[in-house]
Amino acid sequence: MAFAISIQTDSSPIEAILKKLGDFDTYKDDLYVEIGGYGVSSTQERFFNQHNVDGNPWKQSWRAKLQNGQTGRNNGDLMNELHFNLRPNGIEWGSNKTYAHVFHFGAHITPKNGQYITFAVGGQYRKVKEVNIPSRTFLGINTEDEQSILNIIGAFIDEHILRST
Repeated sequence: MAFAISIQTDSSPIEAILKKLGDFDTYKDDLYVEIGGYGVSSTQERFFNQHNVDGNPWKQSWRAKLQNGQTGRNNGDLMNELHFNLRPNGIEWGSNKTYAHVFHFGAHITPKNGQYITFAVGGQYRKVKEVNIPSRTFLGINTEDEQSILNIIGAFIDEHILRST
């Protein structure tokens, strides 16, 4: 005696979801723009809060100490010049300021010519043999950022793929 089970189902909802996933390229930039906007905003918060990606406080700069201000916020150029760029398969954010890498990674600066580096601090000129700028990381993704980005992706999938099928 032969035995068979036949199951019939309406697969159109699954097919619609698979089609939406297949059409992801047509609307992925919307997702990347939202993630990029979040990345820039989260990075700017580090300047407001004066801490690195891991939540540790930045070492206060000389200028900030002298002026009772905040490090990296003298004129706000670095913080305000954070932007994101859409890539073919993702997003990146950061700064094109020439000194951004020095702020992020730190630097050891010695004189190009002569024995001393001369610069003004608080209206007075200083003459030093070297300058050590500590690392003040501001770019990167921490666990809070990861969770926020996953929430953005989840909401996007819910709105653009699951609800519209």
